[in-house]
Amino acid sequence: MAKHANRFAEVIGTAGLLAGCAMFAAPVAAQTFVDVTVPPTAPTSGVFIEQIGDNNTAEATQISTTQAAAISQDGNSNEAAVDQSGAGAHYAGIVQAGDDNDAEVVQEGDVESIALVSQLGNGNMATLSQNDIGAIGSAAEVLQSGNGNSLSLTQDGSDNQARLAQVGDNNAMTAVQVGAGNRLEWQQNGNGLPDMSITQTGGATAFISQSN
Repeated sequence: MAKHANRFAEVIGTAGLLAGCAMFAAPVAAQTFVDVTVPPTAPTSGVFIEQIGDNNTAEATQISTTQAAAISQDGNSNEAAVDQSGAGAHYAGIVQAGDDNDAEVVQEGDVESIALVSQLGNGNMATLSQNDIGAIGSAAEVLQSGNGNSLSLTQDGSDNQARLAQVGDNNAMTAVQVGAGNRLEWQQNGNGLPDMSITQTGGATAFISQSN
């Protein structure tokens, strides 16, 4: 199952997430945020869905021919939904490898939004909402590797970027970026780590690491 997930991830652009948490390898003080971009191998328009297993559900809604969504589900009883509206050339890629995972991506606005989500394990939940109202779009990468993790990210504004990773079980994460020019990298490595409920209101950069 993992081998198949890695192969599909190379196509839709989440392969870097599947490799682990290399984005946090440097000490916090030495880190520089590298913006999330659409991978060169990603589709440029349309909906692509691949399912292996039983009782998986995948939905995608688009209103523009410049929008693209790719979903891979390898396991049982996974749910994935992508809702893209506005004139922006939005891109969403979701990989689910395991059982009972739930991922939802909502992208709105007239500039490009990017969302890359990988769920590896069972019973993980991720919700991403991107509403771009400025001249530069927002982007996010999300990794959940383990079981029973929950994550919520809201980006409302312009030129906001986030990389969020949960490695372990039963961790919780909530992040809100409003305004413009926010940058966030946040890793949870362990089990049962509490939600710090991070809010950025414009021009903020943060590197956060939680572990036990």
